[in-house]
Amino acid sequence: MISRVFQSGWEIAQRWFPDRQIYHRSDGQVRYFEIKTEYQLGALLAATVLTGWLCFATVSVAFQGHRIASRMAEVETIRLEANRMVNEARASELAATNFLDAQMREFDRTAVEFQARHETLRQLIDLAEQMEGSSLSSSPALGEGRILMAATPADPSQREARDAITLTAYDPDDPEARIEALIAQQDAVLSEAEDASEARLENLRAVLRLTGLRLDDVLEEGRGSETGGPFLAMAEAGPFARAAMNPNDAFSSRIARIAARMVEAEELEAAVLSLPLGEPVGVAFRETSPFGYRIDPFTGRPAFHSGQDFVAYPRAPIVATGPGRVIYAGWRSGYGRTVEIDHGYGFVTRYGHMTSIDVRRGDQVERGQRVGAMGSTGRSTATHLHYEVIFRNDQTDPERFLRAGQYVQQQG
Repeated sequence: MISRVFQSGWEIAQRWFPDRQIYHRSDGQVRYFEIKTEYQLGALLAATVLTGWLCFATVSVAFQGHRIASRMAEVETIRLEANRMVNEARASELAATNFLDAQMREFDRTAVEFQARHETLRQLIDLAEQMEGSSLSSSPALGEGRILMAATPADPSQREARDAITLTAYDPDDPEARIEALIAQQDAVLSEAEDASEARLENLRAVLRLTGLRLDDVLEEGRGSETGGPFLAMAEAGPFARAAMNPNDAFSSRIARIAARMVEAEELEAAVLSLPLGEPVGVAFRETSPFGYRIDPFTGRPAFHSGQDFVAYPRAPIVATGPGRVIYAGWRSGYGRTVEIDHGYGFVTRYGHMTSIDVRRGDQVERGQRVGAMGSTGRSTATHLHYEVIFRNDQTDPERFLRAGQYVQQQG
């Protein structure tokens, strides 16, 4: 049965693919090639297999193309996302670098500003130390040296100094916090200096007010001395030139203001130290005849008494009431033996009726230095001192200067 089927199939194949001869003539010779049925069937089978494979491959590619395209799209999406993340990372790195650079520049600026503040403060302190050669200190009525002067009639309460500055705590590992704390400490120092300079000015002005004289008149006399030179504002030279460069800056303005007050206080203190605020008698004494109108002891008629009289024992020491230069030492009509001392700022003191004189014209004297001995020379009824304070050639009431001197303690 099988052989018969095979035989039948072979016969069909032979009909479709009979043996064929291919003749080829070359150079007068004829050759032929015989293609048998078996070869033709093999070639057909090979062509069929090849065609089937090509169809299968084509179909496979056709079916797999969508998946491949999807995968390629996913790969492209991943690539784009990766590029985006890389670009964002680079942008973040650039932003971080720029921020760090900005922070460094800000830190450098803050450091330079802080250094400038520190230098200005140091120079302000140097200026304050240069001005500490003052002979003014606490009033004897005050305790522990906490205030400059005792209460004045216009200010019955004592003016006490501020307590010690409380410094703000900060984290030592945080540079910004440390700088902020240091700046806060600088501000506290400035506040202390500002309060101290203002209190010093108020106290000095109070002393001058007690004398009954106008502050501007006294300072005008002091500025009218033999001085000169080109004008150069304080803020334009020395330690405050930096502050003048930026007058709108609060710190610079504050420094300039404090420095101006310190210089003004120094000028006022120089004036106060030159005033005849001491007592003219070096021992216990009593006051007898005040300044102003009185009954003249010789004529019994009203007369103007140009000074104030002080009584002690004969030859009691008469002392200078302020530093100055002796401009007269000798006999003067009506005053007897007399000493006159020029204290500057338009002030002259006169000591009359002395029994002896211990200084000569041109001598420089200090406050409390002996200039003579109490007596009763000249137009005098008994042993006493006639003491005058003269400002701009006009006699003023010595009692005002004695009262002002009670609020200022003189050293040495």
